[in-house]
Amino acid sequence: MVDVYRNIYSKKVMQHFLHPKNMGEMENPDAEGRAGNPICGDMMTLQLKIKNDRIVDIKFRTFGCLPPRETVCSETGDWTSISNINIGDTVLNSKGVKTTVSKLFVRNYDGTMIRIIPFVSTFNSFTLTPEHPILCVKRSWLKSARRSSRKCKWLRFAHHELLSKKPRYVKAESLEPSDYLIFVPPKTTKDSQEFTSDLLRLVGYYLAEGYVAAKGNAVAFSFNRREISKIADLESLLLKFSKKIGKRTRENVTEIYICSRKLVKLLTSLAGKLATNKRLCDAIMQLPFSKQWEMIQTYMLGDGNVYKRRPKDSPTYRISTASHDLAIQLQEILARGGIFSSIKKSTRKRDIIQGRKVNSHPIYEISFKLDKKHKFVRYNGRYLLVPIKRIKRIPYSGKVFNFHVRGKPNAYLVKGFAVHNCAAAIATSSMITELAKGKTLSEAMKITRADVSKELGGLPPIKEHCSNLAADALHNAIENYLKSKSKANKKQKQIKTQKTKKKKAKEKQKRKSEHKR
Repeated sequence: MVDVYRNIYSKKVMQHFLHPKNMGEMENPDAEGRAGNPICGDMMTLQLKIKNDRIVDIKFRTFGCLPPRETVCSETGDWTSISNINIGDTVLNSKGVKTTVSKLFVRNYDGTMIRIIPFVSTFNSFTLTPEHPILCVKRSWLKSARRSSRKCKWLRFAHHELLSKKPRYVKAESLEPSDYLIFVPPKTTKDSQEFTSDLLRLVGYYLAEGYVAAKGNAVAFSFNRREISKIADLESLLLKFSKKIGKRTRENVTEIYICSRKLVKLLTSLAGKLATNKRLCDAIMQLPFSKQWEMIQTYMLGDGNVYKRRPKDSPTYRISTASHDLAIQLQEILARGGIFSSIKKSTRKRDIIQGRKVNSHPIYEISFKLDKKHKFVRYNGRYLLVPIKRIKRIPYSGKVFNFHVRGKPNAYLVKGFAVHNCAAAIATSSMITELAKGKTLSEAMKITRADVSKELGGLPPIKEHCSNLAADALHNAIENYLKSKSKANKKQKQIKTQKTKKKKAKEKQKRKSEHKR
């Protein structure tokens, strides 16, 4: 099966993908045709320049790619640069389910990149080429959309309509601020009786305040000595795992520890070790949200706080961690419960400890609200709808990357947001431009999907529809041109008829005037 996927495309398909012919956009085209399914993401556009009923020039636009440093969701809690993705690697598809990479694509690109910045959590901003399809709901699609005020450009709408609206794939360049991106949390859930309430609460304390001590022979927890209630809660919890616990206070810090290699091995296997490397294991990431939430609540007792910007505002909950991976995992866990959290990265200045300058690690702050007065992010039970804050256009020249995944949907997650791509669409579009260029309109109308597939050396069954889309786009462009030409001819005839009638009326009036004389 692996060999089949590695050889999914012919050499000619790969040539047209890596070095596409007639790709781009022309000024003032004589005709334009589109074909595709905006729901699944397979879309393409063809533009024609026509002279004496012959196609003298043709351009196409279809799917895009990502720059090398852009990250995709490779596992639960893992963001991997697309340039580091390999065949056989695990990624999350647009349904939040694990799948594997079946084919890789790399090509050169020189043009504009689109930077999408979410309204909540700019940490999740991502960059791609303008033609790359992104799953979204545009506010302009909503029938109930209306201007909220003169000052605000955002459109208000009925909440129920947004949640019931089916998302579609739209090219990145067609998105606007306030349109909704689709954030998909991981869907795999697997409960285990081994993860009791006490164990998950202990993991929460370990993530916040725990560390491995005594050369790996003990696990310790550090608190401010004034945090009496937290210290007492942890002590009672630890006594359920060990009959003997230690405690010491130095200056303002109280340490609680257990000398147990078994407990060290358990906690490090579940949540890692060292502040910057802590991350939850897959088993915890797949637990039901109710269990995960118990762990997070305990985590907040250690490294969390609650604040209100204004007295009447709903409370904001904040958690801090030095681990990049853990911050992403916490965001994914909260998303599973319908809570979209913001991640903020900050780097402190170098600390001075005992006269020495020590580099500080970045700190990641995860913040969220449980009861919101103004809901910017919406949840429909399956995914979160996150509005776009702003869009940037950035010049770029270099390599861009893409890949296929096994099975359907052939879409994946970038920073948690669903995007789509298909190399076959680029190859078929490129090929049909070569087949149609220089032909008369009647000759071009005879080009079929079979012709496209044959010239490319064949396509796998699951990608044959791309050749059909290319032919449909060409036929649609020609039909649009002929309709436009027919209308223009009809209008010219009407103008000519009107001129003739006016001329006859003038001549008739002239004869009447001469007769009167």
